[in-house]
Amino acid sequence: MAAKLKQKDIVKVKQYVTDREGHKVAAILDMHELNRVEKLLEDLSDLKAIEDRIAEPEEDYEAYSRKRKSRL
Repeated sequence: MAAKLKQKDIVKVKQYVTDREGHKVAAILDMHELNRVEKLLEDLSDLKAIEDRIAEPEEDYEAYSRKRKSRL
């Protein structure tokens, strides 16, 4: 389940920090953009968890609930 990256999902960098040779070594984001990126990363993490569990066998909720209660 590969999510396709859309143009609006690309990180908007406010300014790059470069070393003496001109290589980019850091990026400055405004707080709004940082919050947006954090939400995107959380969504990606959730999608990965779903993808990892898609092959797990299904279990009836009632059976699962009984099994959990019997462990207590």
